[in-house]
Amino acid sequence: MSDRYFAFLRAINTGNRRLTNEQLLAPFHQLGFVDVAAYQAAGNVTFRSEVPDLVDERRIEAALDESYGFPAPTFVRSAAEVHAIATAEPFAAADVAGTAGKVQVTFLRTTPSPEAVEQVLSLVPPEDRVIVEAHHWFWLPTEGVSTSELPVSRIEALLGEMTMRTLGTIDRMAARFAD
Repeated sequence: MSDRYFAFLRAINTGNRRLTNEQLLAPFHQLGFVDVAAYQAAGNVTFRSEVPDLVDERRIEAALDESYGFPAPTFVRSAAEVHAIATAEPFAAADVAGTAGKVQVTFLRTTPSPEAVEQVLSLVPPEDRVIVEAHHWFWLPTEGVSTSELPVSRIEALLGEMTMRTLGTIDRMAARFAD
C-alpha cells in the first residue's frame, strides 16, 4: 500500500505563473508518483508513493523548476499531518465567530527556534491571533488577510520560506482525499 502525501506549492496560478492542471501535475507523474490530483488549481497537489525516500521537497522542487521554468517552493506533508492540521481547533470557537477573517495555515520548511517564535508573536497586532507549531502556524486575522497589519514578510524573514492556505482548504482536501 502506498502512502498519501500533500504538496503545497507557493505562488502557483498567481501573477504570470499560470499552469493548467495537466502542466501542474506532469512533474509529479514524471517523478513516479501515483494517484496524483490537484485541488483548486492553486498549487495544492496530492499523490501517493510506495517509496517514502522519494518524497523529498528539494527533489520535487528541482523537478518543478525544470518543468515550469520558475521556482516553486514546495511544502510536503503526510496524510496524517494534514489530517491533524485539518482537525485542529487552534482558536476558541468564540474567537473565530467574532471575526470576519478565516483561519489561515502557513506551512514552514523547518521548526522555528523558541527565540524566533517569540519574535513572531511580538509582531502580531492585538486584534489578530497567531499560534506557532512545529512546521506550521495558525493565524486568525480579525478582518481578513488583506486588511490585517500582521507583517507576513517580516515573519517569513524570521521563519524562512512558507506558503499559506485557509484551514477550510486543508479540511476539504483532507476529507476529499481521505484513505
